[in-house]
Amino acid sequence: MKLEELTKLGIAEDLAKQVVALNEAEVTAETKKLTDKEAELTMATEKITELTENVKKFDGVDVDKMKSELADWSKKYAEDTAALKLDNALSKVLAGCGAKDADIVGKLIDRSIVKLGEDGKLIGVTEQLERLKTDKAFLFGGADEQPGARIDTGLDHSKTAEAVSDAQARAVMGLPPVK
Repeated sequence: MKLEELTKLGIAEDLAKQVVALNEAEVTAETKKLTDKEAELTMATEKITELTENVKKFDGVDVDKMKSELADWSKKYAEDTAALKLDNALSKVLAGCGAKDADIVGKLIDRSIVKLGEDGKLIGVTEQLERLKTDKAFLFGGADEQPGARIDTGLDHSKTAEAVSDAQARAVMGLPPVK
């Protein structure tokens, strides 16, 4: 309503001004509510559009197939992890059993009967290692053997180093004799 319309109806001008002010306040409040609702509607429309686009990305996806593949991958992961734990435990045992070549001895172990216990200890390896130590003793070193390489220098190593002459040492190294 406008001030002129109210004064034509016979309402005093100061009362008409108060009515117009109250009317403008109500209109402003309702306009704000309408603006807020429009913004809310715009945000909801944008969210619906975004969600619709996301759903379109998965259109045609077979959820049951994905679940089956996930189960298969989980099973494979569990098997691979168990095999890795078994291999690591076996490598640790082979490193401490006195094998000259742990790779060769490891290939002679029947892994189908080797199990990893709850305590992390291997079951079924000790018997196989004992059998290999008797059947193929050459794969295992004795307590008196020194680890490392043996280099044949052509010298008699049973004697002390002082017994080797300078000429012998130079000859082994391919150096000419001292003049």
